[in-house]
Amino acid sequence: MACLVLIPLAGGCMGRAISEGVGLATGPKGVVVAVKPIRYNRDAALAGYTDFEFQTFTDNFGGRVPREVFWKLGPAFERAMAEKHIRSRRGGRTLVIRGEIWHYETATLVDHAFGPLEELAARVTFVDKATGRVLGVYNCIGRSTQSVNQGLDKKIEGLAEAIVTVIAQYYPQPP
Repeated sequence: MACLVLIPLAGGCMGRAISEGVGLATGPKGVVVAVKPIRYNRDAALAGYTDFEFQTFTDNFGGRVPREVFWKLGPAFERAMAEKHIRSRRGGRTLVIRGEIWHYETATLVDHAFGPLEELAARVTFVDKATGRVLGVYNCIGRSTQSVNQGLDKKIEGLAEAIVTVIAQYYPQPP
């Protein structure tokens, strides 16, 4: 009888172990939800932008976002841009990236039993600097669903990845 109870538990443990291994290899997730999408055309909507100005985000979560988020997010954005091979070059049109953090969540003890969920969510606005025109608005989320990807730095990395995913979607890819 005890074996019948342990078999499903072993399967669950194996599934969790596989999930953690995949999480270690892939890292935290960047999730994007369009609020006001950038208008898409075949010539790439952001093709004319050569300079990307990342502004410090604000806290719209009642002061509950750790201060570290605000000074670590900019460098994480730069690293994510480099990984996508999108380089900022001064002298051309400037795309301003600004936003506000509206949700921050860490995993609880119960989350660890079933698989942790941690999130850092921001409303991100993409603006043409010369005209002040809003080109698009997105909810970008840094999400961790494995223990190996928990912690503030991983959530920041996931959020930066989500922001850059939006830019890469509308930016011409290098040959």
